[in-house]
Amino acid sequence: MRSSFAANARNEGTGLPNRYERLLISRFLMPGIGGRMALLIAAIGFAGVTIGVASLVLVVSFMNGAEARLAGQIASVDGHVFVSGARHRLVHPFQLEQKLAEVGGVKAAVATLDRTGLIAVAGRSQAADLQGLDPAKMSMLPLFQGTTAVVIGRPPGQPGTLALGSDLAGRLGVGIGDHAAIASIRYDGANVSVASYEFTVSGIFRTDVYAVDGRRVIMSADDLRSVLGMSSVATRINVVLDDLDSQDTTLEAIRNAIGNGYEIATLRDLNKALFGALDQERLAMTVVISIVTMIALSNIMSSMVMLARYKAREIAILRTMGMSRSSVAKVFVGVGAAMGLAGEAAGLGIGLALKAAKDPLAELVRGQVAGPSAELDALLTLPLAVTGAEIGWIVVIVASGVVLSTLYPALRAAGTDPATVLRYT
Repeated sequence: MRSSFAANARNEGTGLPNRYERLLISRFLMPGIGGRMALLIAAIGFAGVTIGVASLVLVVSFMNGAEARLAGQIASVDGHVFVSGARHRLVHPFQLEQKLAEVGGVKAAVATLDRTGLIAVAGRSQAADLQGLDPAKMSMLPLFQGTTAVVIGRPPGQPGTLALGSDLAGRLGVGIGDHAAIASIRYDGANVSVASYEFTVSGIFRTDVYAVDGRRVIMSADDLRSVLGMSSVATRINVVLDDLDSQDTTLEAIRNAIGNGYEIATLRDLNKALFGALDQERLAMTVVISIVTMIALSNIMSSMVMLARYKAREIAILRTMGMSRSSVAKVFVGVGAAMGLAGEAAGLGIGLALKAAKDPLAELVRGQVAGPSAELDALLTLPLAVTGAEIGWIVVIVASGVVLSTLYPALRAAGTDPATVLRYT
């Protein structure tokens, strides 16, 4: 047996367990009647790792879904990418619009004129974000396609008509067919004047984005130029993408197509506060779940320490037969890694299974709840998404924690003194 241990010592340079070490790992995973307490603690650690990894998968999936929903709601109004010129002026907007429309990955490109103004109805006035569009191209924006936003009435395609957000309409107390005045302040370098024009409300839209529903007023670009007393045709181009997942590739193609001299912004760039808050929440939830997982790994470390004490006599005998300290350490690392990695695999399986079964589970929960609940519906209809890269870093982080949690018990077992143990046992 001593010669067998010596012969197998030549395999230690590879870092992989040899045949005898694998046999010991399989034996130590089932410590027998006397090691039930160690087995119980190991089972608790296994369950903790499983729950922690499954929770990590679900948390990441929910946060990705929340970000996708937010991006979809905001993009339902204007698009995904915005191109503007110096001082928010475009010299040749329609030529630029045509170039952008021909870029691969771009679904539509629409020039808009954006300014701030005042809307008043029967003595009630509100600040508003005024947006002018070419009536022939209004249907190209997601807002008026009837899929991601609710529009009552019709788009402001006729001169002298406008559409406004539902919250803004509620504060002003206007409905379809009512009249509203749009006012703007003009300054020519010497005098200040106020210009006011009367419009008819042709449509009211709701996007569930307060910054839009509470301030946006849409009209034809010609009407807005008349209100503002300006000759600018457009201030930016709103670009709608075919696939938001390939945004980076499309952005690079857009830069190559239009050249320098333009400012390109994305939804995230224009809504840094909202997306920043989501990122912070994602980080906080991930850290909390990771801490819970680390606590579960401490149970595995405790069980390995108990196992080392329970197996002290066997370790001493193996050491006297020629087994090296490194072989003992590898055995205990292998035992702990087997427990932790099995829990990780089970957690991944459960997390991905729950993600895949989200819709049936949502219907089951909705059927058990009496009465409508907007908060519950928002949660149950949230899309779940997790990428391969995110699964990869979850696997790497947890696997690293598993290996690290086994090092101390493994070193303690490897440091067993055969003479001392055999003398007093």
